[in-house]
Amino acid sequence: MSAVRSTTPPPAARPQPAFTNQIPADRRYWVLATVMLVQFVSILTSTIISTAAPTIVDDLHGLNLYAWLFSSYLLASSVTVPVVGKLSDLFGRRPFYIAGLLLFLIGSAASGFSQNMGELIAARALTGIGGGAMMALSVTTIGDIFSPRERGRWMGLIMSVFGLGSILGPLVGGFITDHLGWRWVFYVNIVPGLIALGLVAFLLPRLAAHGRVRIDWVGIVLLVSGVVPMLIGLTWAGITYPWASVQVVATLGGGALIVIAFAIWENHAPEPILTLHLFESRAFTVAVILSFLMGIALFGALTFLPLYAQGVLGYSAQDAGLVLSPLMLGFVLGSLVGGQFTTRTGRYKLQTVIGMAVGVVGMFLLSRLSATTGFTEALIAMAVTGIGVGAVFPTLSVVVQSAFPYRLLGTANAARQFFNNLGAVMGVPVMATIVIETLKNELPSHLPPGLGSQLANAATSGAQGLIAGQSQGLTEAFGKLQPAVAHQVLTALRTSLAIGTSRAFLLASALAAAGLVITFFLPEIPLRGTIQDHPTG
Repeated sequence: MSAVRSTTPPPAARPQPAFTNQIPADRRYWVLATVMLVQFVSILTSTIISTAAPTIVDDLHGLNLYAWLFSSYLLASSVTVPVVGKLSDLFGRRPFYIAGLLLFLIGSAASGFSQNMGELIAARALTGIGGGAMMALSVTTIGDIFSPRERGRWMGLIMSVFGLGSILGPLVGGFITDHLGWRWVFYVNIVPGLIALGLVAFLLPRLAAHGRVRIDWVGIVLLVSGVVPMLIGLTWAGITYPWASVQVVATLGGGALIVIAFAIWENHAPEPILTLHLFESRAFTVAVILSFLMGIALFGALTFLPLYAQGVLGYSAQDAGLVLSPLMLGFVLGSLVGGQFTTRTGRYKLQTVIGMAVGVVGMFLLSRLSATTGFTEALIAMAVTGIGVGAVFPTLSVVVQSAFPYRLLGTANAARQFFNNLGAVMGVPVMATIVIETLKNELPSHLPPGLGSQLANAATSGAQGLIAGQSQGLTEAFGKLQPAVAHQVLTALRTSLAIGTSRAFLLASALAAAGLVITFFLPEIPLRGTIQDHPTG
């Protein structure tokens, strides 16, 4: 009698860690949807607070710390981007996605529970660290899902999420503040954040260990120690303190010295956070310069168009946020059309040249806005600017991702995003200085005789409050004047402010024009049809 063989099936094999961040084909569209959700939540967090901020500072009695509601998030997210980009290449995207989302959720909850401005600013900084991780990984993950030839189409879709979030954020923030209270502006992000966290934990591959990895701790410390004071100095410059003040010069100079030390160290580090060898690629160098210039153009427009709408056209703070809709809708259209063009043709240089040219035209049209401009003219200028900038942004991500081997995908992409953020941070105070100085010089000549320099100083202070986001600045400056006098002063202010914003946009036009010239030096790297292949040029 033969022995009876066991029919018990063998235990199911456990999922093995992957050796690459590449997303399996059966999960690619689920991961794409997750990335879009993460990107939307990240952008919404940045924009939803804008209309709620005046109510927040009034409730917490923190008007003097108003700007830090935004600056703390910006500082934290900016320094996080290059660090997470590098580490995600070494250890995989999944752990940093999870850590970023957890910090984001904890920061959002802490923001809602804050009892004073100090607590809220600290919570916003914590949220910014999580937001920076999400920002660094969202675009990079597109490179894990699709080949360079396919990325243009989906990168355009991701950029369109940025545009839609920028439009919806102020509207949602205003509605929630009016009907539920400002604390729910922070709580509303928690549910979609938890959904994104669950999807990331389930869908993204675990990266297998590949030997001992040396983390560049010294580089991380030097980067943070150098960039943070520089960003603080740029945030202060021209608004909180004059450019030549001790505070601004000390923070910029001290930060610059540490950044130089960081660059020297990175040249010898085994696994540098931001390797300078990236700049040996002409495609990367050109893309970084264009990202820097486009950061100035886009965020300059996002900052000074609401100022123009409030200070010149007389819109309320909430309506001024809606004024950006033509700009962002143009951005969405440019991103979608541009991304499709890149995917269909397999080329990006022509699209980049055309997008930059359209952006230059749009910025020049913005520089022609005056105190007597109709809204239709402003709408056309904003839409043209948005289309041009939108056509360029996704292309630059594709260029950088195609210029290096797949193993450097996160590092290269995060470096480009870092310089894009730096352009935004540097451009806004420079443009603010132009607006404020023009206002100081122009306003006395437009004021009625006999009103004196005191009113000019009050008007300048009120406009400076608008630039810093304090929408009550002009009301406080002129609330005690006789109605007839107040009308004359307000007309003079609007005329002078229009001249200032026009000159600021003229600077942005000149920088965009320089970017157009630089675009012709962009090499055309063939967009490969597989993810893992090394570039050929």
